[in-house]
Amino acid sequence: MERTHLPETGAGSKDGSGAGDNDQEYVFGRRPRAQAPWPFTERQYARLLVVRGRFLDDRLHRHQAAA
Repeated sequence: MERTHLPETGAGSKDGSGAGDNDQEYVFGRRPRAQAPWPFTERQYARLLVVRGRFLDDRLHRHQAAA
């Protein structure tokens, strides 16, 4: 069996940039939801939703006050 000859493009890189050749974007996993709040506990997920709601309310009130 003959060897496959790869073009000389750089130090261990197929595109010549020298960076890794994994072009697939990383996917963290499923988004947390009420039925499966992983990677959070149910308490942490509830707290996250409360804090997010307070943040968005504050942002909305500041935007309305500026207008």
